[in-house]
Amino acid sequence: MQLNDGISFVVPVHNGAATIRESLAAIAAELAGDLSAEIIVVEDGSIDESADIVMDLAQTMPIRVIRGSGRGAAAALNAGIRAARYSLIAQVDQDVIIRPGWTRALTSAFENPAVAAAQGWYVRDPSASLCVRAMSIDLEQRYLALPDGHTDHVCTGNSVYRASALHWIGLFDETLGYGYDNDVSYRLQEAGYRLRIDRNAQSLHRWREGLEGYLRQQYGFGYGRIDLVNKHPWRFNGDSVSPPVMMWHPLLMGIALILLLVSGPLALFGAAWPYFSFGATLLGLLFLERLASGGRAFARFGDVASLTFPLLHLARDVMWVAAIGVWTKRWITGEPSLPSHSMRARAHSG
Repeated sequence: MQLNDGISFVVPVHNGAATIRESLAAIAAELAGDLSAEIIVVEDGSIDESADIVMDLAQTMPIRVIRGSGRGAAAALNAGIRAARYSLIAQVDQDVIIRPGWTRALTSAFENPAVAAAQGWYVRDPSASLCVRAMSIDLEQRYLALPDGHTDHVCTGNSVYRASALHWIGLFDETLGYGYDNDVSYRLQEAGYRLRIDRNAQSLHRWREGLEGYLRQQYGFGYGRIDLVNKHPWRFNGDSVSPPVMMWHPLLMGIALILLLVSGPLALFGAAWPYFSFGATLLGLLFLERLASGGRAFARFGDVASLTFPLLHLARDVMWVAAIGVWTKRWITGEPSLPSHSMRARAHSG
């Protein structure tokens, strides 16, 4: 397809009824009166009211709806990119609400022809629940550690891509669930492109609510990360957004849990202490490291949700350990890894 100057918003939707109306309204307000823009919604087999909501909004908003194949978020995104008319692809997730000026801030990065992708900045919602605020604070703290404007991982859902660059590298890998955005970031850089992040392009992310939602999502993140490292082994230590300390945490947690489990039966023979002591020490060090991180976040943001880092992040480590176990079992038995193994839709509540 011949691409023209302008911007195509691509929004994959699957069970997004709780947030899609707000997300699309924010995009439409951003593009009001812009004749060089379009909104493409890829409805990917929702079993909630998402499809009805989108079709209703399309009556009053410049929305073009296409049907996805039901093969996951990356496949839905690729379908939207192939249908896009314009040279820039803005990818906004169904649970992301962009703020005014988001498009202008990010598209300015593409004045440099070497830039292939530019990401916006997730801001905290002070009215959100504890787990949601903790996730937002953790992510923002990691973003603040990046060199000014530079990143090696652009997160889909809050980003603009150069369409020609995406087509050049073969679009998103449809075999991946969580991690497909890391993968495309790495491949863009390998092709010689640069990535940017701009804190002036702000948006809210409606993370999954509650401890159960948090743990389910963290399991998916962990599983997707293993798929990613399996494809890019040299990224074992993570990237600028997921630094080595974050990558090593679940591995050390796994060692600690094994040692503590082994110490149980060994107690019958009086040989448990070295294993229990080392395992407990590892757990203590992981806790203290996250306590220090939470303390720094509290000093910076003044939000008590920061103080949950030790418990939430150790729970995150446990979910990643579980994901490693399940992934390894599937690998040993030769079961193919599917996007749905890591990226599961929000539960249908209707």
